[in-house]
Amino acid sequence: MRSRKYLAVFLAVLTAASGLMACGNSGTKGAGGNTSSDAKKINVLVESGSPAETLAKSTSEEFKKQTGYEVVVDAVAYSGMYDKISTEVKANQATHDVACMDVVWLPAFQKAIEPLKNADTSDFLPTLESSGSMNGQLLGYPMWVNSKILIYRKDLIPENKVPKNWDEYKELAKQLKTNDMYGTTVFGSGSDAVCSFLDFACQAGAKGLVFDKDGKVNLTDQAYVDALNFMKEMAQADYSPSDSLSTAATESQELFTNGKVAMQLNWSHQYPAAVKALGADKVGCAPMIGGSAGIGATTGPWYECVMKASKNKEIAEQYIKFMYDHNGDYMKQTLKIAGRKSVYESAAKEQGNEHTSAVLATLSAAQSQARPMVENWPKIEEVLTGTVESVLGGADAKEALAGAKSQIEQMSR
Repeated sequence: MRSRKYLAVFLAVLTAASGLMACGNSGTKGAGGNTSSDAKKINVLVESGSPAETLAKSTSEEFKKQTGYEVVVDAVAYSGMYDKISTEVKANQATHDVACMDVVWLPAFQKAIEPLKNADTSDFLPTLESSGSMNGQLLGYPMWVNSKILIYRKDLIPENKVPKNWDEYKELAKQLKTNDMYGTTVFGSGSDAVCSFLDFACQAGAKGLVFDKDGKVNLTDQAYVDALNFMKEMAQADYSPSDSLSTAATESQELFTNGKVAMQLNWSHQYPAAVKALGADKVGCAPMIGGSAGIGATTGPWYECVMKASKNKEIAEQYIKFMYDHNGDYMKQTLKIAGRKSVYESAAKEQGNEHTSAVLATLSAAQSQARPMVENWPKIEEVLTGTVESVLGGADAKEALAGAKSQIEQMSR
């Protein structure tokens, strides 16, 4: 039975191949250099439910009209994307021609990504060229970038009272505290806690996040001590919720939109959502606050990358450039974040997009920096998460940072 089945399949394939040759299609190559009908497809990996999925699907017909290539969108939950790419890389299989990647994954997959040549980076938002490059090579086109900004209740805070630095922020938080409302929140949970810690380290004067320019761990520098102590002071004050160790971006936003918090330092995409929930008359935004070294923040960009093992690299490169040309379409979606300076400048002219100006000012500050481009960042982030949690729980900042430095040095050898 099995041999008959295989024979039937073989004859069917042979007949189909003969038909193609009779039609004169033998040897015809697509832009990617492949000869089969499958060569007229490119596979794109995106995060499910993200703006990347929405835009990839909404532009697929236009790309097909331009190139003849069908875009097959594979949407995977964030928690499974890294493992999926890792499995393909280890097997040296080109299941996906293009992959949308969180910036923190780039070091791990650097050797599996095709570097871009002669890409025009003049319209990249600040920090995006440096955070998307390794060893002098650009690994992808930016899709969007996010940073934290100040989001506040403008019906409670006059424009001339909007805080610009640590001292003003703490003082205003005290004044805004009531029996029904906290002044602000502190992120003490997960990766949001680490990003907040690094935000404040930027503001306190850190030069190179976690690692200095020579690659040495710099966590015991005073900037990091000041950053953790600032977080600890706010977390222990009565003007912020007592459960900071359970608070991250989502929890803070929920408190804000429920009228329980007067201001927050949260990711910029939370601003349009807050306006939708509370109304434009009640929500304002401003650039990130500054410390002793001025305004500073770390970033959260995503990049669209061509996989080196792809057999359709030429068309894949054409695709990510096509998507970069459509970068402005991200502003039409819920999060309202993008990766091009011109897109942010144009969006800022429209009511409801005030967060784009705040992001531009924040990213343009000299102390705004990308997280370190190191392969073992996920493990380093675990160490930093534990460090922030221990200090917010009462541990000494200097001692906690010394311990974190030792752990990271050991894992980096």
